[in-house]
This record gives sequence, structure tokens and C-alpha cells, in this order.
Amino acid sequence: MTTTISGSLERVAMAGHMNAVTLGNRMSRFSPLAAILIASAVFLLDTLTTLDIAIAVLYVGVVLLALNFAGPNGIVLVGAACMGLTVLSFLISHSDNLIELEDSLARCLVSLAAIAITTLLGYRLKTSMNVLAESELRYRTIFLATGVGILQMDFSGLKDAIEKLKSDGIRDIDLARKLDPGFLNKIPKTVRLINANETALKIFNAGDIHALERMLPTIITADMDKSWKFLAAIWAGSPSYEAETVINDAEGTQLTVLYNAAFPADRPALDMVLISIMDVTARRETENQLHSARMELTHVARVATLGELTVSIAHEINQPLAAMITNGAAGLRWLKRAEPDLAKVQSSMESMVADAKRASEIIKNLRALSKKSSPVASHVNLNDVLQETVALVQREIDINRVSLQFALAADLPQVCGDRVQLQQVILNLVLNAIQAMSQTSENIRNLLIESIAHERAALVKIHDSGPGLTPETREKLFSPFYTTKPEGMGMGLSICQSIVTAHGGSITANSLQGAGTTFEFTIPVKTEAG
Repeated sequence: MTTTISGSLERVAMAGHMNAVTLGNRMSRFSPLAAILIASAVFLLDTLTTLDIAIAVLYVGVVLLALNFAGPNGIVLVGAACMGLTVLSFLISHSDNLIELEDSLARCLVSLAAIAITTLLGYRLKTSMNVLAESELRYRTIFLATGVGILQMDFSGLKDAIEKLKSDGIRDIDLARKLDPGFLNKIPKTVRLINANETALKIFNAGDIHALERMLPTIITADMDKSWKFLAAIWAGSPSYEAETVINDAEGTQLTVLYNAAFPADRPALDMVLISIMDVTARRETENQLHSARMELTHVARVATLGELTVSIAHEINQPLAAMITNGAAGLRWLKRAEPDLAKVQSSMESMVADAKRASEIIKNLRALSKKSSPVASHVNLNDVLQETVALVQREIDINRVSLQFALAADLPQVCGDRVQLQQVILNLVLNAIQAMSQTSENIRNLLIESIAHERAALVKIHDSGPGLTPETREKLFSPFYTTKPEGMGMGLSICQSIVTAHGGSITANSLQGAGTTFEFTIPVKTEAG
């Protein structure tokens, strides 16, 4: 009922506006003729009659009529013409009668003053009208032609409903939601769509404003949580509210839209709220595709790295397997003795179980690294991840005669992140450090891995004693496809940066040529992995 009445009122208002425009056009058309007739009549009366009044004051009407058809300069010309006619009439009517000249001159001066003042006011009024008309035209052009959908809404009813809740003693929107969960469904009855531009109609696939108005209830309640946050912004008197949500258009097609509601400070009743809307569906789909491609590339790089470490991984797995064989053979020997030494057998069996668990853990880590899956955030101890990852490249460390040192903080806080992705970062950085030192003397190949609790974040430093980086290399180090290795893809450090950034952290490289390189990355304690 409310919608019908408001729609009828809007149509009546629009019809009244159209009638006013039509009337204005007709007045503009006939005003010049009327002004000429009035000016002629006043001139004849002032010239041919002897009335003891300032008849020329009536020229003021001519100047006022000029507002309908002349610009500011035109009004000045009309005023000047009327003043000229006044002087001419005075000269004609008093050329042979100088007795009453003093009184007539006073009336003439009064008339001239009235015409001059009216002309000045008319000039200023017309100038202001032109400025206002240009402003209105500019606003209307922006409103209609902009590529952003704009809705002009009347929220005065909603504002009144919220003020009533406040007067009833409800302190905040959360309490209002608890006491009246259905309040959100009442909003469509308290708001009114005044206008919408073509872009808004196209976004919602609505034929006209009335069709869009009928869609308002489903649009408002499409995302309940966002709608309550929107109400919270109005409740708090915020100047604006912005959010992204998913809604359906008139044909049921799902859209992702970004909208901003502006609540003008000079309209506290909220009788004119402008809501701008952007359809970001295509943009979000592109971002999702880009994210999928990035995840695919990350997985490929991880598998490629594992492929390079095949020999090292085989060696790492062979160690616990060989230990299991040795412990099993020892246990059998203790059992075959004339008097089996069960304590030794038990010790051998326990060692076998420990070695089997170690092998199982290595295989588990390898499967996790090679598996293609979406990131999973969990609480991670970076000290454990560092030690597990370094174990995978222990043979590379031994072959290259690298001296490894750990300096791990005992009070390192756990971070929230994806364990596999963090392993990939550490694996890439450690391998880079080993490869960087491959051309240096064996006695100075030192690899230091540190972890530090740093300003509500875990800081990891990986320092090598390699040749360091040139200034040119440092500038391009994290750029995709940039590499200093003949066989490198140039994606390792770029992927490391993407992973660390997605976790809310940062990664840097500090180096002095000839004094090694230190890679540092931080992972905030309370940041969800992305």
C-alpha cells in the first residue's frame, strides 16, 4: 500500500513538474511580445497624459518579464531601454511646459531609480538562476550518464523507526537485533526509491524505476549480516557505509556488487540518500581465476623443487629404513641366542618403531608438499617447520660441505598459516643459500638459520656466506622470471613473496657484496593465511 501511494505521489509530482515546464516554455515564448506591448503602453501613458504620478515606474514590469526570455546582459539592455524611454518621454512631455518641471523631474528620477534597482536585482537573480541551472544540468548529466549505478532514496521512515527504538531505551543495534530479529524485514516499508539512473537499471536488469522498486525487499534482505551492519552505520550517524555483497538481478542472475551509501550531514532526516553501485562480478571472477592460476603455479614450483631433491629425499628416507634393517637384524640375533636377551630385543624393536615413525613422517611431509590442495590455516610453530624442512635438504648440506647452525628462539609465538606453504618458502630460501655458496671456499660455507619473536610476529632469518648480491640483482630479486641461474625458472622468490604477503607478512633480502646474503621474512601472530 505504502509503495502504491508513494508511486502515485511520485507520478503526480512528475506530472506537476512537466506542467510547470510546459507553462514556463509558453511564458518564455510570449514574454517578449508582452514586454513590448507593456513598454509601449507605459510610454504612451507617460508621454500623452498629465497624471500627477510616476507612471514610468511601471517599466519595472517590463524588466521583470525579461527574466523569462533574456540573459543577464539582456536584462541590462532592457533596463537601459526602459530608462531611455523614461527620459525621452520626460523630454517630449515637458518641452513646452517648464512650470511643473521640478515635480516632474522628481517623478522621473524616482522612476529611473526604481528601474535601475529592478534591473540590478534582475541581473543578479538571472546570474544566480543560470549558475543554478548549470549546476543542476551538470548533476543530472553525472547522475544519468555515469558508469556507476546511482539510487536516490528516501530513508526518513527508516530514520524515524531507528529513533523510536532509541527512545524506547534500546542502546545499540545488536540489542535491537536480539529483541526484534524481524526488524530487517520491515525496512522495505520504511524506505522509498525516488530515482535511479540508467546504469542502475541495467545492473539490476530492471525495465524501469517501478520494477526496481519492487525488487527492493529482496535486495535489502539478500545478505542479512551486511544489512544489519548497514543499519548499524545509520544508527551510529556515520557519514557513509560501503560493502560488497552478492545479490540477484531481475532474472535471477547472481551479481557481486560493491555499494556505497552516502548520508549527507545537511539532511539529518535522511530524506535524500545516494547509493552508488558498481557491478564487480567480472572483476571478482577474474581475481578468482588469477588466484587459481597462482595456486597452480605455486604447486608446480613446489613439485619442481622436490624433483630437484629426489636424490636427497631418497637418501633421507633410506636412513631410517637402513636403521630399521639394522635394528631388526640385531633383534633377531638377540632372539637366536641360547638364552634370548629380551631387554636387547625390546630395545631393538623400539628403535625400529622410532625409525619407522621417522620414515613415515618424512613421507607424510613429502606428500603434503607435493599434494595439490587449497591453503589451510592452522596454528604453526615455525621452529618445527624449520627443522622439518631442513631435514629434507640435509644431504644437500652435507654434499656441499655447508656448516649449518640453528639459533631458534625458545619463546617464538605460534603463527596462523598454511604449514605446507611456509615449508615451501623455507625450502626455497635454504636451497638458494646452499646454491649461492657452491662457488665459495669450503671452509667458509656457513648457513645460519634464526627465529626471533619480533613485535607480535615470528621473524625468520636465513643467512649465507656466499658472494652476496649486486645492486641490480637486489632490485629485481623478487620479480617473476628473473633469475641468475642458467637453469632457473625465476619463480621461486616471486612465489615466496606471494605466500608471505598472503599471510600478512613481508620478506626482504639484505646483502653486502662479498659478505653473504640474509633473507628475512615475518609472519604476524594473529593473521589468517590466505
